[in-house]
Amino acid sequence: MTTRAPSWKSGLLVVLLSALLLVLFGNAAMASVTTTQPPLRPIKINLHDKAALQNGALYALHMCTACHGIQGARYSELPPVLGLSKSQFLKYIGTDGRHYHDTITTNMSPALMTKFVNMPSPDLTEIANRRSPAWLYTYLTSFYVDPARPTGVNNVAFYNVAMPDVFASMQGLQKPVMVDGLRFGSPARIAVGVLPLTQGTMSKAQFDQTARDIVTFLYAVAHPHQAERARLGPWIIGLFLLLSILTYFIYQLYWRRVITSNERWWRIGR
Repeated sequence: MTTRAPSWKSGLLVVLLSALLLVLFGNAAMASVTTTQPPLRPIKINLHDKAALQNGALYALHMCTACHGIQGARYSELPPVLGLSKSQFLKYIGTDGRHYHDTITTNMSPALMTKFVNMPSPDLTEIANRRSPAWLYTYLTSFYVDPARPTGVNNVAFYNVAMPDVFASMQGLQKPVMVDGLRFGSPARIAVGVLPLTQGTMSKAQFDQTARDIVTFLYAVAHPHQAERARLGPWIIGLFLLLSILTYFIYQLYWRRVITSNERWWRIGR
């Protein structure tokens, strides 16, 4: 008994049918989870702006650490980042009674946080590593009033966020700008922006600057070698270019001494 190997035509037919099924059902599956994404507010991070880093550190270490840790950094690592000496750091910012070489933790216990918002608070170092500066900036400035939520607020960048609006006194309350869109494939009203509802202790420009400073500080802590990479990057690229040029000349020199097939001894004289 003999068997005949499948021809290339049958294999091609299987591939085409698989691609067709993927297009038909893959698009349907993707459409079922499509969610309208609100636009993110643009922001530029300047890690050399020491005033922004210092102001962001004040708010992050005195407000955000009430519930969140920043355990990707130690207090002792912050003075060089902020452009301060150790004595200046301890005088103006401090360590909240912790040891100078401790990691930056929160006073809120995970059990108490879970009791309040049904989940432990995430570490801000992880958030700043996973999220872009534009997302963080949009998140901090886009809380809006939502009576349906347990905390009374929601967020444009993070729908059904568990965090309360801790900046309401500074920024004031806001109302959402809603549009028709999709949430996990189903029609829904999507918040794509906010409008002021009440006035806070800061003007809009002042609070936006404060939010940018906080994002700048968190980004600097989450990416502690960013400035060093930016400084060394051009030198490393220049070194690779130099090595590439040297390698090319070595290649030319080496192959100049190699006998090609047309120069074999049995071909000489032919």
